[in-house]
Amino acid sequence: MTEAAITQAQGAVKFSREWFAQRKVVSSLSVAAFLIIWELAPRLGLVDPSLISQPSRVYTAALEIIATDDLARHTYVSLMEFSLGFGFAVLFGVPFGFLLGASKRMRYFIDPPMMALYATPRLTLLPIITLWLGIGMESKVIVVFIGSFIPIVINSVAGIRGVDHSLTRLADSFCATRNDIFLKVLLPGSLPAVMMGLRLGLGRGLLGVVVAEMFVAQEGIGYQIVLYGSSFRVDHLLFYTLLVSFFGFAVTTLIRKIEERLDSWRTASQWGGGV
Repeated sequence: MTEAAITQAQGAVKFSREWFAQRKVVSSLSVAAFLIIWELAPRLGLVDPSLISQPSRVYTAALEIIATDDLARHTYVSLMEFSLGFGFAVLFGVPFGFLLGASKRMRYFIDPPMMALYATPRLTLLPIITLWLGIGMESKVIVVFIGSFIPIVINSVAGIRGVDHSLTRLADSFCATRNDIFLKVLLPGSLPAVMMGLRLGLGRGLLGVVVAEMFVAQEGIGYQIVLYGSSFRVDHLLFYTLLVSFFGFAVTTLIRKIEERLDSWRTASQWGGGV
């Protein structure tokens, strides 16, 4: 790796860290402002507290849920269903997307049914999946898998197809092996699209597990949301809703951090690594 490439990679890392720190401050201020407005609006009589609650009341409900509601069990069930479904979607979706991106005939063969499945609302598939697998964990894992798998595949295909083919021809002219071309040209070039697919798959998978638990479950976060929603216990309902939101935010932030590290590697690979 040349000194210029090292300097460029270090500059990219420094810029990303400064941007993340600035973004973190602004985001923290926006969340604080939202919580203050949410707390004060019912106290000032601007909104009905029985409909939107308040942070202080949600906090009290959280303490009650932790003490009496078997929160650990419901969280564990939902986390396992999501982790298995999303994990399998990543494990099979990224390689399958790369394969489709490299093979035009296979892409033409697979694309119509996959697009039809992608356009089909998950809720319409839920009764069929439940008939096949029951209301246990397996049906929720499949719902998460279907919701996450297709966006990951589509973006992986787009990532491979978006790589500049002149780079692969150049590498081939220098007698690079297929492994070198994949690791040093195709994989770094497709990473932005792949990571976008992971973020989209994450959101769809999280939506899938909550919705599935709302309709066909006897435990889990989604089941608790329906339970407290039907009994009009807004404080408890909002706690579970915020718990889902916090989990989605945490995992998305983790994926972004991984993406930043991979982006540094991608920059170094493109500018400093020869094939």
